[in-house]
Amino acid sequence: MNVMRRLKSIASGRTSISSDPGGDSSTKRAKVDQETGHKDNEKPNRLERSATSLEQHMASTSLETAASTSDASTMPRKEKSGYDQLPKEMHEMKIRDEKVNHHDEKDMEATVVNGSGTEAGQIIATTIAGRNGQPKQTISYMAERVVGTGSFGVVFQAKCLETGEAVAIKKVLQDKRYKNRELQIMRLLDHPNVVPLKHCFFSTTEKDELYLNLVLEYISETVYKVSKHYIRINQHVPTVFVQLYTYQICRALNYMHHVVGVCHRDIKPQNLLVNPHTHQLKICDFGSAKMLVPGEPNISYICSRYYRAPELIFGATEYTTAIDMWSVGCVLAELLLGQPLFPGESGVDQLVEIIKILGTPTREEIKCMNPNYNEFKFPQIKAHPWHKIFHKRMPPEAVDLVSRLLQYSPNLRCTALEACAHPFFDDLRNPNACLPNERALPALFNFTAQELAGASIELRHRLIPEHARN
Repeated sequence: MNVMRRLKSIASGRTSISSDPGGDSSTKRAKVDQETGHKDNEKPNRLERSATSLEQHMASTSLETAASTSDASTMPRKEKSGYDQLPKEMHEMKIRDEKVNHHDEKDMEATVVNGSGTEAGQIIATTIAGRNGQPKQTISYMAERVVGTGSFGVVFQAKCLETGEAVAIKKVLQDKRYKNRELQIMRLLDHPNVVPLKHCFFSTTEKDELYLNLVLEYISETVYKVSKHYIRINQHVPTVFVQLYTYQICRALNYMHHVVGVCHRDIKPQNLLVNPHTHQLKICDFGSAKMLVPGEPNISYICSRYYRAPELIFGATEYTTAIDMWSVGCVLAELLLGQPLFPGESGVDQLVEIIKILGTPTREEIKCMNPNYNEFKFPQIKAHPWHKIFHKRMPPEAVDLVSRLLQYSPNLRCTALEACAHPFFDDLRNPNACLPNERALPALFNFTAQELAGASIELRHRLIPEHARN
């Protein structure tokens, strides 16, 4: 479906915008497609040719000059997992990164074991260096079941035989010529809202393929599963859980963005782990994560489609960590609505979904997203009022936070720390706040000095309630 025909149909009022929080997204998509049908033999006008240029750009996005093996293994995911099929040019890309003839000293600690280790009952024995001068020790993992698969590899649940602890092991194909960016980044991360790396080791196959195995904390639930549970019972996710999850995502991102300097680039409900007892949230899957260097180009074909920031759709290669904050806005809206806010069926269709709600971006907004595309002219579509998108009983503070995150201009989106201080989370700062079962909330205000670096006194007072101050 030609994007400009879709937009012109919306602009002329022929296409409705569903504001039913319980509506089915697939039904909405079918309705939109039906109402915007057109004849194949109609000649495209100048605006349609502009859109065709944008579509052609979407099929040949510029490549990152310093991609890692980790990026290459995670990008070409299947359609069903929320990614578009990569164009031919990307499948033929040559990965360029820092070449190494051997693993660094920390990598050398990761032993190489034989066998795949993913079959139930199979035992993997590996050794880790002892701490504080202690001798090396052997750790054995027994594979129990596969909990996730993708083009990146496989994630399986296992049990440590020495301690009885359940772990998740992410197994990814490793190119021996390059360092693994995901491993490098995970070794830097240490935060209560980021899944910790416990150990890593390499394994080989009969075909002499080398796999990197990341041993992670096992957490059974995800925000995606929680959301689906409430959809099945025809209820909305309780507001306290929406507040808890969104707050912890933002706190983790503040740490990642401003303490470590890492952009996650794939924030979505499936990558947000939740402890079902404490409701502590931890971000996982750093296969797309990268340290963004100003002036250094990055791949724009990144992030799962429903949560992809508009500057990425416009092909920006010098974007910022603000792309993660757009994704947070999409996740928050989805928790509030019970369905994705922007259910695009392709990269360009995603732009249509965004414009239907935010309206046509101004020339200045397009320039902020990607200066190379300020020549595109779109039909003028007015922004759909946020209060009509959400249910009348929706907390106005929640709607306000969504509106501050889902801004076309990346520099206008609130930062992760600013989001944590938003009034939507004031309920969590109440000294009597607790979970619905009256258990205590997870730790939310134990900020480190690094997390609060650069924050004003006023912001610090908002972030840490009086009862939580030392």
